[in-house]
Amino acid sequence: MSRIGLIGENSIEYIDKLLDIWNSGNCAVLIDWRIPFQAAVDMMKEADVSICYLEDTKYDIKDSSAEIKFITYKRKSNSAKLLPFEIYDKFENNYSRSEAIVLYSSGTTGKAKGIILSHYAINTNADAIIDYMNPTDSDCIYLAKVLSHSSTLTGELLVALKTRTKLVIAPTIVPPRFVFKNIEKFGVSIICLNPTLLQKYAEEYDSGKYSLPTLRTIYVSGSILNDKIYAAAHAVFKNIAIYNVYGLSEAGPRVAAQKSEHCKSNSVGVPITDIEIMIVSDVGKPVEKGEKGIIHVNTPSRFDSYVIGNEKMKSFYRDWLNTGDIGYIDKNDELHIVGRYDDLIIIDSYKIYPNYIEQIALNLDVIKECVVFLSDVFGLTCVYTKKVKEDIKSNLMHLLKDSLAYYETPNKYICVDYIPKTPNGKVDSHALQILVIQEGEK
Repeated sequence: MSRIGLIGENSIEYIDKLLDIWNSGNCAVLIDWRIPFQAAVDMMKEADVSICYLEDTKYDIKDSSAEIKFITYKRKSNSAKLLPFEIYDKFENNYSRSEAIVLYSSGTTGKAKGIILSHYAINTNADAIIDYMNPTDSDCIYLAKVLSHSSTLTGELLVALKTRTKLVIAPTIVPPRFVFKNIEKFGVSIICLNPTLLQKYAEEYDSGKYSLPTLRTIYVSGSILNDKIYAAAHAVFKNIAIYNVYGLSEAGPRVAAQKSEHCKSNSVGVPITDIEIMIVSDVGKPVEKGEKGIIHVNTPSRFDSYVIGNEKMKSFYRDWLNTGDIGYIDKNDELHIVGRYDDLIIIDSYKIYPNYIEQIALNLDVIKECVVFLSDVFGLTCVYTKKVKEDIKSNLMHLLKDSLAYYETPNKYICVDYIPKTPNGKVDSHALQILVIQEGEK
């Protein structure tokens, strides 16, 4: 078994190469084509990759001195296409414990880590996703996110291949109108988005220019869906079900999902098939219903290991997978995600959950985005972007002061033109620290 790199935009050719790697008994190391070339090379070297399939338009490798053999391939179309039947025929169900993929995390809290998942892990997880997604012969799934991420690979591609559900392959960095036109063209019924895409699509759909009669379900994952976007999306997509789902690459990735009977609030639903969830304190004691704690998961789709290093989060409960997320179970037995344990801020022994503060700030309609974090220079800091030209700092300060405990109230408020993000759409913590220093000293 060898590890073989694969870099490219979503395409029929990309999926064909992936299946070739699997069918030859090898492991695919999936690298997001949007990261810098040297970072991609470093990841592949770490994973002992010596050969990499590379879409010919992604990197200039003519002068590359990397000790990796690049085999280029062409993406034949920039338009949306249905995955052809011959690709489905190449797929083989595989429940072996051998390595299937190495995925790299977004690296927002440090160096990205290579996550090793077996065929058993991703296929078992895909089966559990099929149980709640329940695609039919008439369904059609649209890929809106990159295949180098576990959510898209397992939760969409594998689901389609296993059930032979129609699948639309298209470029991912496109305006919402491109996606809507293709939803109409191909009769798409299922699409999976992250919160950022959901917000953009809802804003575009609200223009009234589109009719999407076949679209029946939107699944949302990738980061916490704030209440404001949640409410706005439901108001716009009136006859389309919107379900939050939750997971992490280390879990295959899917852990929990909303269903028609488990979507009473902006939760992430209930555990999917064969998954157990426990909320525990930082000393491993299960907490009461409604109390916040660290989410631990018992799953057959648990990752094998990291390429280098040990697990990021020590297990506090029965050696179950520590997700590193803070959450709670509500009175309807639905799981809610509050934030990352890494993001938890402790000031004078008080626990502060930044995402909770951000949710309150976003209730102010003129706030576009908001991030609360502990600045190395200014202490508890609220960074925000706005929708209007007027100064809104005073309004924001009053809102948070009236809504929060004194220890939760930010010391510093900084308005910026943009919130720096990683290619995966998550906040780039390092870049944000630098930006805050620059803006805060003006």
